[in-house]
Amino acid sequence: MVKLPKEMQDKAKSKPKRPQPAVKREGQQAGSRQMRRRMAQQGIDMEQVDATRVIIEGAEKTLVIDQPEVFLMKQAGQEIYQVIGQGEEVSPESFAFESEKPYEEIKPLEEFEIKPTITENDIMLVATQANVDKKEAESVLKDCNGDIAKAILYFKNQP
Repeated sequence: MVKLPKEMQDKAKSKPKRPQPAVKREGQQAGSRQMRRRMAQQGIDMEQVDATRVIIEGAEKTLVIDQPEVFLMKQAGQEIYQVIGQGEEVSPESFAFESEKPYEEIKPLEEFEIKPTITENDIMLVATQANVDKKEAESVLKDCNGDIAKAILYFKNQP
């Protein structure tokens, strides 16, 4: 048998004889891989739901959870939601959705006038396609509410 040099002998002795358990890092879930395998064997499908707020309404109080972790578990046609987060109690009277605001507060769309923006490029395009000057192209574009195709057709159909 060949004798190893001292540097190599020390390394050979320091190696563990059997596999050592992995060191758990902070924040690592204990047995999460095993848990997922067992859930898959039982026919449970689990997925994370992207949620920004969870609201639980009761007869006497309302519970609001901001920035929750929500998991959806499906098993045998049933859906189970698991919500993790810090809850805050709110009285039902003080909590209202925006859609529950009175009708008078919501402005109807007819009050807003939409004005088209006519850029220099639009004017140049109409002027070159219709062979007219910029001022004339701009005035027709304003009459056509910024519709370039309509303005060009207007010039093309003129005698």
